[in-house]
Amino acid sequence: MWLEICVAVLVLVVLFQALVLAMLWRQARQLRVALALIGRSATHITTDVPTSMLVAALGRLEHRLGLLELPASSPAQSSYALAQKLARQGADVEQLVVRCGLSPDEARLVVQMHSGAA
Repeated sequence: MWLEICVAVLVLVVLFQALVLAMLWRQARQLRVALALIGRSATHITTDVPTSMLVAALGRLEHRLGLLELPASSPAQSSYALAQKLARQGADVEQLVVRCGLSPDEARLVVQMHSGAA
């Protein structure tokens, strides 16, 4: 008698497991179908902005970044460059002091170095 009861319980457990397995198989199949639909629809996603506009905006940003990265010449460098140019054109020490803001000694040095290099 105990043997028959144990066999019946085992048969019920097997049937229950088969039922759970069938439900899980059905859910897995539904998930595969849903995933395939999502995959197909994802290939058709587009943006509202045309690619050419994005490329143009990127070009403008790269240009502006290049402008920001240019080395800024200091005022002292530009005044020395102007002094050298004026000395080559024949300016004297007084003119370099007044126009470029150099000290008289700096102006004399620039004139000595660049006055004959026309």
